[in-house]
Amino acid sequence: MHGNVIDIPAETLVTVIAPADFAIRIILDYLEYNSSLLYVCGDYSVILPKFNRLRANFDVRRAFTSYQLLEILEDAEHEMLFIEHVGFEGSDGLIEAIFLAMREVARNGSTVILYSTKMDSFVDFFARNADKFVLARKVNGGFLVQDSGNELFIHNGKNMTLGDFYG
Repeated sequence: MHGNVIDIPAETLVTVIAPADFAIRIILDYLEYNSSLLYVCGDYSVILPKFNRLRANFDVRRAFTSYQLLEILEDAEHEMLFIEHVGFEGSDGLIEAIFLAMREVARNGSTVILYSTKMDSFVDFFARNADKFVLARKVNGGFLVQDSGNELFIHNGKNMTLGDFYG
């Protein structure tokens, strides 16, 4: 990916655990240089409603069950798939199958991001096995980001104090 949020190479499966504002920045950063994005979420999305006010153009598919998610992955033709995990029905029994399907989509030329605001057993499995793992925490002046072992700070343009790093 281009831009200043995080570096995500093509053909990569990435797990991102971060606040919604950080995920929005990832998507907007991607859309600044590309147009082929598929946003996949379940019944409830933490960040999709925030795009109603923004003029972002991308495709959206909803997967309520793990089988629907697997079907979407099988048909995926976008350069990036951004999958918001808020719990897909039946996902506990199909974690490995979903992981392998996402990894295959990535190996076939797409960038695949599994995004969540919190850790659960599904996300933990992906975090341990994905090509890249990103964990972001919001601080007053931006985001403190752990990117596959490296720690960096992404500023959001506000004035900062020393306490912002430890807030």
